[in-house]
Amino acid sequence: MSAFRPPRRSGWRAPWVAGMLAVLLAATLAGLGAAAGAQEAPDNAADSAAAQDQGANQSTETTGATETTGGATETSGDATETSGDATEDTGDATEDTGDATEDTGDATEDTEAEEGDAADPNGNNKDLPLNSGIQTGTVFNETPYGEIPAATPQVLVLRPGSGRIIPLNREINIRARFSAFQPGFFADPATQYGVGTQRLNEQGFLQGHNHACIQRIARNGSVPNERCASFVVLAQEGTSDILTGIGPPLTEPGRYRVCVDAAAGNHYPAARAFAQRGGPVDCVRVLAMDFAQLQNNNQANQ
Repeated sequence: MSAFRPPRRSGWRAPWVAGMLAVLLAATLAGLGAAAGAQEAPDNAADSAAAQDQGANQSTETTGATETTGGATETSGDATETSGDATEDTGDATEDTGDATEDTGDATEDTEAEEGDAADPNGNNKDLPLNSGIQTGTVFNETPYGEIPAATPQVLVLRPGSGRIIPLNREINIRARFSAFQPGFFADPATQYGVGTQRLNEQGFLQGHNHACIQRIARNGSVPNERCASFVVLAQEGTSDILTGIGPPLTEPGRYRVCVDAAAGNHYPAARAFAQRGGPVDCVRVLAMDFAQLQNNNQANQ
């Protein structure tokens, strides 16, 4: 019997030992796992705490950003109001600029007018008074010539004849012939002298009137004085090409020239379109004498 029991104890202890070893191993492994978990827990907790702090910071930053955005919104509103005021100010400035532009425009026109007069050789460079239609002389006439005919008016003096002797203190009969001209147009010389332009009729002839002027010529051959010793406006005889008039008497003996011209209705001499054409005037020379004195001298000499 004693020989049989030892083997039974040996068989029973081996499984028990194995089980105890398994339990110890499991406990050891569990303790190691717990220690490892305890070591990792603080890190995770720190991470969690850090994450919470970071979340709180982000929330705080977001909230700050929101407040800042709100402030920016308010600032934007203020900026909008300021922009509105600036817009109104800009509108006022635009109106002021418009007024300044108008003023500048007027100044520009005045400057251009002054520059135009200075640049234009036909402008009023001497700043003369404008022609008012009254015969004052030394004026600037801004009235253009107007209609200029292709056919220049022509005049021929018929009476007195060239070289004739005419008596002093007697009215002078003047007679002339014209062509390419229509007499009978006469503006008021007291208020319309040089006012208005030349005009043509349906045939293209100048419309106007004719003057007769008699001037004394000095013995030394000097140019005669511009004033007429005798002057008359000639009238057309019916529908003919003849002009007639009676001039005032001459009172001083001597040589004279008798000239008849064609003028436009504004009294200015007719303008011609071409060179090398006869002008609208004709003159003859006469001698004026005192016939009564000449007769007395002849009787005294007999």
